[in-house]
Amino acid sequence: MKFYTKNHYNFLQITFLTGFLTLFLTLFLTFSLFFSKNIYAQDITVSNYYKTDADGDGVPDVRDHCPDTDKNLNGRELPFEFNGKIYKAKIADFKGNLDLRRRRIMVEYSRMDKEKVALLKAVNKDKNLLSETARQRVAEIDTAEAKIKRKLADLTYEAKIKIDGKDQLVDVPIRVDEFGCLPDKDNDGVPDLVDACPELKGIPALNGCNDRDGDKVLDHEDDCPDEPGLIRLKGCPDKGLGDRDGDGTIDKDDLCPDVKGPKENKGCPELVDNEQKKIVDAASRVLFEVAKADLKAESFAILDKLVGVIQDLNKKYGKIAIRLDGHTDSDGSDEDNLELSRNRSRSVKDYLASKGIDVNNIATAGYGEGKPSVPNTTPQNKQKNRRVEITFSVIK
Repeated sequence: MKFYTKNHYNFLQITFLTGFLTLFLTLFLTFSLFFSKNIYAQDITVSNYYKTDADGDGVPDVRDHCPDTDKNLNGRELPFEFNGKIYKAKIADFKGNLDLRRRRIMVEYSRMDKEKVALLKAVNKDKNLLSETARQRVAEIDTAEAKIKRKLADLTYEAKIKIDGKDQLVDVPIRVDEFGCLPDKDNDGVPDLVDACPELKGIPALNGCNDRDGDKVLDHEDDCPDEPGLIRLKGCPDKGLGDRDGDGTIDKDDLCPDVKGPKENKGCPELVDNEQKKIVDAASRVLFEVAKADLKAESFAILDKLVGVIQDLNKKYGKIAIRLDGHTDSDGSDEDNLELSRNRSRSVKDYLASKGIDVNNIATAGYGEGKPSVPNTTPQNKQKNRRVEITFSVIK
């Protein structure tokens, strides 16, 4: 028969008690964590079972299924609404931001609690002995402390935005589930809270979006998502259909695709400089014989200068189209003036052609008295209306 000494009995008692306590604590903690009515992490934060929380989301690491919430949010833009407008704030230090807010709340709570303790200490913690004023103050503190506890339980990020040039802090609620995870509908590892494409599975580097053709235009904004293109063309390649200078003339028709210009100049700027413009304006006032289309001899000098301008433009732009529009004053019949205006524009065309300008690049028209530049009320105005307007455009 085997006999046990007193020391053996003591050892068995200690072992039994230790095992019993371990089992009791394990069951107690399990019951508290998994059968509690408080299913939100924010409520667990202020419970007696709060333990190490590396990401600061209010869920102890021992049961946090998403322990890197802070890392998944840091550096991302957090969109939120404030006063009817949508703002975006870049998350710099998620955990630090939450901790700083909690510390400020705890300081406020501690200050109020000290005041309440002092009031109760004066009456040996017997509220019935408090004066009416002290009783009201304790009630106010109890109400305020309850609000503070609820505020502490909320997981809130303080976002800094500028309104009217001034910094302002805005509380943005962030609600993780009881296991410390934020909603992620597309399961791409980027929480919906900061996912630019929450309905489409993407990659974290692109804030939850994709760019499958690698042209730096995200697929949901890319008109050609499977073909690398240009940002200015919404992700499509440049096939001459773009308008990179934004002048309204598409690149394939634009002789000056990097410089803005009117459509009549094929997207190029005004073709003539100031000095050339003076020559063109003067040439439009060429003189004719009275009621005839014959050029007066004194008009030849200015028309010769006009030839020089045209030759310079041809060298610079390749080929220039010239349009000559004839006009008259109101003297005479409409039919006669219409025919006269046409013949006068043709006379200028013939003169330019005689000086070597390609006749195929010259177009003429006559409008009679139908398009006066000024009212035909004085001899001076009538003289201004007797003109041959000259315009240029580039031939591509």
